[in-house]
Amino acid sequence: PVAGFTGTLEERYGDEQNKPGAGLVRAKTGTLTGINTLAGTVVDADGRLLAFAFMTSGTKDAEGAKNALDRMASALANCGCRDSPSSG
Repeated sequence: PVAGFTGTLEERYGDEQNKPGAGLVRAKTGTLTGINTLAGTVVDADGRLLAFAFMTSGTKDAEGAKNALDRMASALANCGCRDSPSSG
């Protein structure tokens, strides 16, 4: 699935907080009672491919948990490290 375009992520990543991840996040979702996951890859602002895996547990609000996972993946898409002291 591609954020905002296909699969289980097609209807997600349309709001302002998650829009930076649209088209850049490619991930698999998972949902059980009280547990939500999102794992996949994203291209960051520097063009690097990052892998991630996020999981919530004990949630009573599945939609809120999905939104939080989407925000975290979008934050990865929006980050870059070219100016960090560890970049070389």
